[in-house]
Amino acid sequence: MVEKYLISKQDVVKFHPMAEIPQVRFDPYIIKAQELDLKPVLNDSLYYDFLSKFDQTADPMYDAYKNLLNGTTYTYSGQTVEFPGVRPMLCSFVMARFVAMNQTNVTRYGVVNKISPQSEPVSQSSITYLVNGFRADGVAYQNQVEQFLLTLQTTYQKYGTFPSSVQSRTGVKFINSAGGGRSGFGGWWNGNYYP
Repeated sequence: MVEKYLISKQDVVKFHPMAEIPQVRFDPYIIKAQELDLKPVLNDSLYYDFLSKFDQTADPMYDAYKNLLNGTTYTYSGQTVEFPGVRPMLCSFVMARFVAMNQTNVTRYGVVNKISPQSEPVSQSSITYLVNGFRADGVAYQNQVEQFLLTLQTTYQKYGTFPSSVQSRTGVKFINSAGGGRSGFGGWWNGNYYP
């Protein structure tokens, strides 16, 4: 399959402002984020169909795939929910990968760290902190993608009922002990509130 990019550097900059960096520096991280972060969420079947048809205007899934990519609103439990699309999730995962590897360059003479006389390197703990923040943002957006796909399974039939990422991912559940006369099981789960 021909490599297609779901996002560009301009998309990343909308969510994470930064200095001017050439698109070619981002391209490997975009492909990795698509293959290693998005594909497990969508599953193989939906991922390949989405990647091959999101830009094909004559395809019946074109509008649905544009909504998956760019976002839309939908109804969940009687409430209108704004879905941001997969772009912000990919942008966050791209930044996590890019920041972790940006200071290291592979040259014909070996692996080097780029150092400039006008700047000083950031500590490894600062880089780790940034990468963890970007990954946390990516997971938060991932939760929204999964909720969207689970809610609209009739539209995204290739998604399936239980993708492997949902089965294997662990989350933190906050139990609402007040319960409002219920059994106490309302609260937050994987970034979503359940009354």
